Amino acid sequence: MARRAPLPRLTQRQRLARWQRERRQRAVVVTAFGAVLFFVLGLSAWAAADRYYTQHLKPAVSYAGTTVPMRDFKREHRYQLVKFYIENQVPKEFENDSRVVQEAAKYEGVALDKLIEFEALDRAARESGVTITRDAVEQRFVADFSQYRARHVLIEPDKAATDDDVAGKAALAKAQEVTKQLRAGPMDQELWNKVAKESSADPGSAESGGELGFVGRGQFVKEFEDAATKLAIGEVSEPVKSQFGYHVIQVLERKGPETSEVVQRYVSSGFSLDDIRQHVSYDLLRDEFAKRTEEAAQKSPTEQIHLAKITIDTPPPSGRDPASFTEGLRKISEVTSGLEKGEDFGELAKKHSSDPNAEKGGDAGWFARGMLTDVRAEDELFALAPGTNSRQFSTTRMTVFYRVIEKDPAREISEEQKTTIKGTAYTNWLEREKRTHDAKRLVPGFEFD
Repeated sequence: MARRAPLPRLTQRQRLARWQRERRQRAVVVTAFGAVLFFVLGLSAWAAADRYYTQHLKPAVSYAGTTVPMRDFKREHRYQLVKFYIENQVPKEFENDSRVVQEAAKYEGVALDKLIEFEALDRAARESGVTITRDAVEQRFVADFSQYRARHVLIEPDKAATDDDVAGKAALAKAQEVTKQLRAGPMDQELWNKVAKESSADPGSAESGGELGFVGRGQFVKEFEDAATKLAIGEVSEPVKSQFGYHVIQVLERKGPETSEVVQRYVSSGFSLDDIRQHVSYDLLRDEFAKRTEEAAQKSPTEQIHLAKITIDTPPPSGRDPASFTEGLRKISEVTSGLEKGEDFGELAKKHSSDPNAEKGGDAGWFARGMLTDVRAEDELFALAPGTNSRQFSTTRMTVFYRVIEKDPAREISEEQKTTIKGTAYTNWLEREKRTHDAKRLVPGFEFD
């Protein structure tokens, strides 16, 4: 059997060279691994930082060069959702119901518009020297978020009567008699049960002694709320007239905002009382600038224009009703073509417009500044000569064509116009401020109204 030849022994120099070579190889491996690890960690950190920026710091809206970050948008979106749930009496356990979620999806746009409005109000307040005091905020907070438990008896005028004045007087007389009955035993539950069942025209409370439960501001008509606010606990009111008839009201309990169901809903959703007060302060600013713009717009006499218009609905295309969008586009094309050919504006209005004044040839009456909420249209229309058709003005839901029929440089504002201005002047002012200060929605998918 042959013997294996012995391996040659390494010299000291060879062993040292091999050790140095292996050491270099290990150093290369460690360096390469470290570089890869550093790259991976850096990439993860960059991704985390980018994700944080996108979710929290990326601008959601801009106004006059100032941006509002996504974290403020997300918080305002949550606040507006809670407000939606409260106003529509959605129980907390139904917030994720598919029908509720579908409706609530619209409130991302609402939140973006609110952020822009807040920026506009803040800037206008600074420039005008308007300040809202803590006391004013607290008074409004208490007024808006306190609740009271009430009951009432509603007396309706006879709907079949041929003379409204006579029917109204008869309803008042009956309400006065109800007041007299209830004041004889204001805390007598059996009496309230009997009177409400026999006399009340409110189907929701007649069978329960007129009981309405705890309610807050905005849940009933203004006349009812104003009267209830002034009543002492247990006091039975004089008949209170509203659009529904005459109410005889009693307030049984009151509770402050801290314990009201509305405030508790906000608090349970992660908002503090100071968050609610912050929104109250913007409500007060809105009221102040609404008042100022209404007063300015109602100065009379003033320049006015007499307008006719053609309104064409163009709802966004959807799988449920694609035909409406297509039909809208067809009408726009026909109106545009007709006007270019010199066809009569009134006849085109009768044929294509969805406006209530279509049958009158689109005649929309006289307009003072502040009555149109589209400030682009307002500025251009006041610059047009009588007998001139405007270009088309489009939003994502409708297109409008105007014709200036005549102009008056100093026409008196009617009471009806004052009522219209009260409802449009603030919106007109806000839209003008947004255009002046280059307001923009920056969240993808919500860049346009």
